[in-house]
Amino acid sequence: MKNFQRCGAFARSTGQPCKAKALTNGRCKNHGGMSTGPKTPEGRQAIAEATRQRMASGQRERALEGFYRWLEGGGREMLSRLAKNREKLKRWERMTLDAAALHRSF
Repeated sequence: MKNFQRCGAFARSTGQPCKAKALTNGRCKNHGGMSTGPKTPEGRQAIAEATRQRMASGQRERALEGFYRWLEGGGREMLSRLAKNREKLKRWERMTLDAAALHRSF
């Protein structure tokens, strides 16, 4: 069996290192970090052209079909529930902070 470099990124949940094979940057495909995107004007232009070609080839319709499936499957309601829960949490935090401030004033 070949010896290969392991990723070694530590999981916060278990504290164990990742055992996946490392890429050239020393991390696996999952822990390599997010792409920062094109930096040069030529790179940005190349990405824009590739996107135009993809959208012209019918991928736009496939993407819209997936979006409509998501909407029909209750995606919007799920996001509404999440937004309502966030708002409730914010209201609760404000209320507890106000109560604490009121308690300190006495």
